[in-house]
Order: sequence, then structure tokens, then C-alpha cells
Amino acid sequence: MDNYKRVISYVQNPFNKELVLNSLPMSNFGKIHFFEVKRIFIALYIISIIFIIIMISKIIINKNKGRGKTLVENFNNSVNIIALIFVSVSIMIMIDFDKTFYYFHKVFFRNDYWIFDSKIDPIINALPEELFMIELILIISLLLIFTLVIKILHLKNKKSITK
Repeated sequence: MDNYKRVISYVQNPFNKELVLNSLPMSNFGKIHFFEVKRIFIALYIISIIFIIIMISKIIINKNKGRGKTLVENFNNSVNIIALIFVSVSIMIMIDFDKTFYYFHKVFFRNDYWIFDSKIDPIINALPEELFMIELILIISLLLIFTLVIKILHLKNKKSITK
């Protein structure tokens, strides 16, 4: 568990510069892969922060200008696109998680360093595919909740416009 926590801390913390496992060996390919994963996490954090800042700014600006209803409509359109992407991913996962997992890695990584050998990189035993499937289900569930909230706001907005 200590080594698992070290990996998670390394890939999620932009200030953690080096991955050092306490009691397990790690190959150079393993270190490179975790560095690439870290870059993806950092990019997602930056994109999320920028999105949140833009969203809050738009809410404040549009609320002050009395255009809150237009903003809800724009969020609804964005959510439609996000929902379509995640419904597609969900269907692919339900059909064949292993193949989806494989293609995800082919898209986001330019090498095969993500294919770990447990004899050389035993940390992979703490990171089975099932763990990634559970995390993906959690992410999709959170996005589904976000989508439903926006859809409910959109419907309330439409009803208030028609009244």
C-alpha cells in the first residue's frame, strides 16, 4: 500500500518531482510511463482550472447583465457534447473493457511502456485493470450527475421562459 500511495501521490502532485518506491524495484520504462501519466494528470488539472475560471467568470458577467438564461442554454449545449462522448465511451467499455483500455493507451501514449512485466515492475500488481475500470465508472458517474444537474436547470429555465 505504501508503494501504491507513492505512485498516486507522484502522478497527482505537480510538486512531487521524483517517483521513489519504498520496497519495490522499478524499471526505467516504468518510471517513464508514470512520468507520462503525471503529465496527463497535470494537463487535466490545468484544463479544469481554466474551465472553472471561465465558467465562474461567465456566470458573474452574465448574471450582472441579466443573461443567466442564455448561459444555462450554453451549458446545456456543452453538456450534450460531453454526454455524447461519455455515452460512447461507456458503450465501448460495456462491450469490451480490455480493448477499450488498450486503445486508450494507444491514443495517449506513444510507446508500449504501459505494458508492465510484474517481474520487473511489481507495482503493477497494485494497479490491476479492475482498478482502472472502477475509477472510470466513478468518473462517468460524476459526469452523469453533472449532466443531469445541467439538464434539470435547462428544463427549469425553459419552463420559466414559457411562463
